[in-house]
Amino acid sequence: MAVSKKKGAKSKTEANEQAAVVVVQTPGSSDKLVAQHNALVNARFSFAPLQMRLFLALLSRIEFNDVDFKEHFVPASELVFERHGGSAYMQIDDMCNNITSIKLYIELLEEGTRKRRRRPKYDYIPLMAKAGYDGELGGVVATFNPLIMPYLLQLRENGNFTLAALDELRKLKSPDSARIYWLLREYADFGERTISLSQLRFMLDLTENEYPRFSNFKVRILDKAQTELAKTDMSFTYELERRNQIVQEIKFLFGVNLPAQAAEGDSQDSQSSQYTVNVENVENLGVAAVAQLQWLDALQQVGVSKRSLQQIARQLENNEYPLSYVDFVLTRIGKQHQLGKVKKPAGAIYKALVEKYLLEEFNQQITPVPRPARAKPAARPSLLEPEVAYSLREVREIFDNPGPFLKKQRPEETFEQHVEQIYLSQGFQQTEKGGEQWLIKPAVYATAPATGPTQK
Repeated sequence: MAVSKKKGAKSKTEANEQAAVVVVQTPGSSDKLVAQHNALVNARFSFAPLQMRLFLALLSRIEFNDVDFKEHFVPASELVFERHGGSAYMQIDDMCNNITSIKLYIELLEEGTRKRRRRPKYDYIPLMAKAGYDGELGGVVATFNPLIMPYLLQLRENGNFTLAALDELRKLKSPDSARIYWLLREYADFGERTISLSQLRFMLDLTENEYPRFSNFKVRILDKAQTELAKTDMSFTYELERRNQIVQEIKFLFGVNLPAQAAEGDSQDSQSSQYTVNVENVENLGVAAVAQLQWLDALQQVGVSKRSLQQIARQLENNEYPLSYVDFVLTRIGKQHQLGKVKKPAGAIYKALVEKYLLEEFNQQITPVPRPARAKPAARPSLLEPEVAYSLREVREIFDNPGPFLKKQRPEETFEQHVEQIYLSQGFQQTEKGGEQWLIKPAVYATAPATGPTQK
């Protein structure tokens, strides 16, 4: 992982992203263009807001004909806004200490030609050679590390770089928004760029525990960048591409591919979604309101349109069904989609919520229908004699083939008389089973005592 010292760099005073952005009028700043090699545009690193301003200030002081890095002075007024005195100077001093620890994880270029290798190779390169606050001058004296000269100097000779207007970059408050600006600017001529979610997180130098839920990443990174870039020449919208309902790629649309409604001036100052959670003000919302916003955001992630979200939000506000029903529908339709029974989950989810055709089943699950109590079965009487069965065919064989002893003892009788005397008179019954005649004596059970009122 790139050693960016990002967490240590974000002190309470330094991480104030809400400070007003002041465009400093340096000579020729209104038409100033800055450039970066595309390998630097796609490198892995991160800035805190004040570090980003120093980086941009140094970038603006580079000329296209420079062959070496120069030591530059950046006044404090170009870095810190709405702060004066000791707190501002301490803030700048902390920033200088932290930015000198930042390393870029960047693609190495071929020596001499400064071209990208056929087989990419990456390494860590420190960003700064020097950065320190000069109290007498009232600002920062800093210079870039000579090892990154191929990524910032003499770029016209070998191409493969991206240009951006300085004034457009100065409109951005968030360092992550600035990084996304450069990533889109690189593809300005194409009007779209698709980046995998894992790749974007990697380039922004986000750790695994930063915005682990995509809904948080969407609000804090994507939607925030969309709002900030709407004020620049790189306003954009984006589409989420999923596999098995999990966001895998983000398709950015800008320039000629930007939908007309997204390019209108009125939309530049509006949020990308009416129901996106505003994490800056989340502490002012009730728990129920936050939960509703998060579920609506989850519906938007699976592809439910904004117009449909408005209708669902009204149903929730009118208490037509609880939020747990939304969870129930998402789970049910999700399983059906995985089994191939539903091809368009967004439409199926919308229909299940608006038409509420799964609500009865949902209510039955959370409130089981009481079943009538079963009568307790009567105690089974005790068995006195088990059932006895003989095949009539076997009885006939024994009768026809008696042993010597039985032949002497048995009086002259027919087989029918024998059956009557030995079997039928003893409670056996002659019956047919499976196409064969049987002599069966039913089982005998003890008679249960009669129950009734006790007589005195």
